Amino acid sequence: MKLLNIAPKAFWGLAILSATTAFSVATPSATAITISGSRVQDISAADIGESFTVFLGGNIDREETEGLSSKALFKVAGFETVTRIINNITQQVTEVKFDVQLSNTSEPNILQSRTSGFGFDVSETLIGASIQAINDASKPLFQQANLGKKLLDGRDGTVDVCYSDQKNNCRGGKSGGVTTGNIGNFSTTLTLNSATQTVDLDNFGVRYQSIDLAGTKRLEDLSGTGYTVTVAPGGSKDWAEEDCQDCHLR
Repeated sequence: MKLLNIAPKAFWGLAILSATTAFSVATPSATAITISGSRVQDISAADIGESFTVFLGGNIDREETEGLSSKALFKVAGFETVTRIINNITQQVTEVKFDVQLSNTSEPNILQSRTSGFGFDVSETLIGASIQAINDASKPLFQQANLGKKLLDGRDGTVDVCYSDQKNNCRGGKSGGVTTGNIGNFSTTLTLNSATQTVDLDNFGVRYQSIDLAGTKRLEDLSGTGYTVTVAPGGSKDWAEEDCQDCHLR
């Protein structure tokens, strides 16, 4: 596995706070995952197979844009201590793996849009991150896992890890991502200190490109940002047997 963008977290700057609701709930006792606002807490090896869904809104020029939205469904796919060679040094690290399904759920008043980047903060110091296909029959939605890069608006818009088709940049306008009404997926492995037993995720966000709005000039090609609206335990409505678009995540 190739580790990407190895860098100390202390120099990445502060990430801006996500817009959240008062939603706060603990998942059933079979899992240690707790959801508080936009923060998913205490993910551990005991939670392999558990899932949660992040719902994100959208804004253009820092103004909320009705109907512009995305959804990210996470499944905890691995949590183990392994031996890796990093910077020519053999060492033990903890690898936490997530399967992610990212949907652009924008409504019809958004004629077109593209969720071109996605990222979040991690409670523990990241040694590296990688991105892979979710299975042998697919390709990953994004090509790059970038550490400590700007994704969100504002002076402190940096997140700990973000995914896009651009190396060292999650705010660019390349053609990658998922368009309105469509779904893409990828698997990511976060590499942490070997002493890590639990990890929290927070400050989820997306970047939008190629936005065209109904009732305005066509092909505006606007860009925007999306922040967390709420986080819910378990899978999305697509998780049901009758709409099994994400069965491969089970």
